[in-house]
Amino acid sequence: MTAQDLLSDRPDRAPIGPLAAILYQDSPPDALLAGFARRLIAQGLRVGGVVQERPATAAGCRCAEMALLALASGHRTPVAQPLGPGSTGCRLDFGALAQVAQDLLGEIDAGLDLLILNRFGKAEAEGRGFRDVIAAALAREIPVLTALHPRNLPDWIRFTEGAALLLMPDETTLHHWLDDSRGVAHAA
Repeated sequence: MTAQDLLSDRPDRAPIGPLAAILYQDSPPDALLAGFARRLIAQGLRVGGVVQERPATAAGCRCAEMALLALASGHRTPVAQPLGPGSTGCRLDFGALAQVAQDLLGEIDAGLDLLILNRFGKAEAEGRGFRDVIAAALAREIPVLTALHPRNLPDWIRFTEGAALLLMPDETTLHHWLDDSRGVAHAA
């Protein structure tokens, strides 16, 4: 299912818009997204969404400490379950993720100028995760900004039918994209 399919009740079937992803290779741009959101909130914009928190210097498995931080409220929700001794990975807690998605749908209903989502990742590629949240924001013409690892690029292109932008990981680019998405003229 694509983003266009999720919005199939739109009579014009126009390209989805304002949807963009920061393409990253090694380190996810969580700090960039969080800082961008803080500055926009300080300017009076209504910014919702989540960024991932993961301790940088934890010994052993960091899964139990991985969480999503709500940008508007500061509420922290753990979203990973450690698989036990000897494991090298984590299991996503889909119940916690579903609760975060419900909270985000409430933010969208209350009205936002921008929705930031930590990733378009494996869960979204499989048709779960924040796909409905993205569709709800786009249906209300709320710009959506996320992050994307190249391994998920084929799924992103299928989901968006190529109608989304890939952005460089710098704040100036993010501001220009958001201004364009909101119809704000750029200062000369």
